[in-house]
Amino acid sequence: MLVKRRKRREDKKITLYLHCRPIEQVTHMKYLGIILDQKFKFQEHIKYAAERCTKLIYNLSRAARLQWGIKQEAIATIYKGAILPLLSYGAPVWFEAMKHGHNRQKYVRVQRLINLKMARAYRTTSSEALCILTGMTPTIPKLAEIVKQYSLRGKQQNQDINIDHDIESKLWPHPARAVTIKEIETQEEATISAYTDGSKFQTGEVSGVVIFKGSDVIARHKFKLSNNCSNNQAELLAIQKALEEIDIPNRESINPPTAVIYTDSRVALDSISNHNNHSFLIEEIRKKAASLEGREWSIKFSWVNAHAGTVGNDIADRLAKVAARSENMQYVFDRTPKSTLQHKAEEETIQEWQTEWSTTHKAAATRQYFPTVQDRLSLKLKLTPKMTAVLTDHGKTKAYLHRFHLREDATCGCGNEYQSMDHILFHCGNTRAQRELMIRHIGTWTMSKQDLINKHQKIFSWFVESIDFDDLIQRAQ
Repeated sequence: MLVKRRKRREDKKITLYLHCRPIEQVTHMKYLGIILDQKFKFQEHIKYAAERCTKLIYNLSRAARLQWGIKQEAIATIYKGAILPLLSYGAPVWFEAMKHGHNRQKYVRVQRLINLKMARAYRTTSSEALCILTGMTPTIPKLAEIVKQYSLRGKQQNQDINIDHDIESKLWPHPARAVTIKEIETQEEATISAYTDGSKFQTGEVSGVVIFKGSDVIARHKFKLSNNCSNNQAELLAIQKALEEIDIPNRESINPPTAVIYTDSRVALDSISNHNNHSFLIEEIRKKAASLEGREWSIKFSWVNAHAGTVGNDIADRLAKVAARSENMQYVFDRTPKSTLQHKAEEETIQEWQTEWSTTHKAAATRQYFPTVQDRLSLKLKLTPKMTAVLTDHGKTKAYLHRFHLREDATCGCGNEYQSMDHILFHCGNTRAQRELMIRHIGTWTMSKQDLINKHQKIFSWFVESIDFDDLIQRAQ
């Protein structure tokens, strides 16, 4: 394959031989699962991925019909676990090609097919409404999020953000020298008892440490972390500082050299015990514990219930609160965890989705129920053909059928009024009995569609499912 950048058309045929046999010249080729073309436009790869996923969805459609088949949750799992990984494979390499509309449209079309099956919706439903109903992030913003999260796994450090990357494998301790984290379930007699606490306040993350020798307090410390740090980092920093306090020179005379570190964070203890976790603070804790054990110290860890009256834990908690109120304290740790940056990338994706949702001229009926993306994502919505038709105003009414020239008129059987979805829900005499029963449960009918679906979804779903839309369509005027 001859890689070229020139825009003009040229007949560049090169004859190459290998062992006296000519090698075929091609315009594109697959390498490591990505199809490369001679100008690196990646159109062939995007087309290949879209066609492959389309075939999978058509095979899936045989078992996902409108009234029966695979459930919404199962289809969502298939999309997240099979379709989306195929679409996003190698995205950091070719994502720039998505700036072209014809490439974006191929992926939007794929997601639309799976969303139609998931929502049990009519084919005339807009892609924007389908994404909101299913809660699936639109493909292009999702790919952008995946690319951002991939960049966080690299070792490049941002000039403004110090990322808490894992320690390089060459710096890990040899397995023969690795420390074994010993946990105890109850308080145990030890020469040194250290209580640690990490908390989150508006001013940032803080840590508190108090060291006991017997019943006497021999050290108190408080620390402040940058605002980008997490609560788990605050808990781990407190444990690390407690081990450093135990390791000071004048502790060599302590006999017997035993110590227990008490923390109210179960997550911190699990992180230290997880051999696949190699973040900076965890490796520092393991290194310090190994150093102490090398000098015949016995180091154990224990979980204590927070705010349960344990004296040491209460003192550590108060020290953390003092640190939170101190305005002039310097940060002792400023590594931003990748989870925080990943969460930020997810929030940016939702904001981008919200902007698209607010500015689109389509899906006006669906927007009345879900004006914000966050409201929809926080709601566990069970989609049925009837519920989808109500939320999209596509299908199940004479107005819809008349719009596509499938009915001669759109007059409702209850009178002379236009049979729209709003008419059936709020005014139709044929649905008065169910509607009055729903109103008795709700207490009032003067509310927005947003409140109806968010605050009274159960009774509203019953009302929708109780309506025989086919019978309403067939009734005489």
